[in-house]
Amino acid sequence: EFCKYQQIFGFGEYTGIDLPGDALGILYSPENMGTVDLATNSFGQNFNVTMIQLAAGFCSLVNGGDYYEPHVVKEILDESGNVVENIQPVLKKRTISKETSDLLKSYMYSVVQNGSGKRAQVEGYDVGGKTGTAETVSASGTREKEDYVVSFLGYAPAEDPQIAIYVVLNRPNAR
Repeated sequence: EFCKYQQIFGFGEYTGIDLPGDALGILYSPENMGTVDLATNSFGQNFNVTMIQLAAGFCSLVNGGDYYEPHVVKEILDESGNVVENIQPVLKKRTISKETSDLLKSYMYSVVQNGSGKRAQVEGYDVGGKTGTAETVSASGTREKEDYVVSFLGYAPAEDPQIAIYVVLNRPNAR
């Protein structure tokens, strides 16, 4: 079931983004996932997805459940500034119901209003999001107890998301 939902949200697949470097990430399959792997995967450890995969899946969570192929370019202009081509959004699939999306948005709004994401509040905007913390892995493969990667994946406005942002800090100089 866990692996099925990773696939539903596009993890382990090329996104089709209009940038070089699209990658698959590193995931377990049901055949090679043990109980400890499933437990650690459930809170985000021991698998890797790309930032674009995570952002695209996140956007489907907050937009009502529609998963769009991510893209950077909205339109192409000629040397005179005339639109040569409009790049239309490509709806790929449905990930969750609107009701589930609304529930998750209320949780993420609470993270920013009352929880670990308070510093993501922006005056004049209702922001929702999710914080993350991961211990780093050293070259020897051991987790370092004092070095972390911290992140925030957020959106605004909370009721009608128009923008998403993903911020990652590797070993921030704050304890």
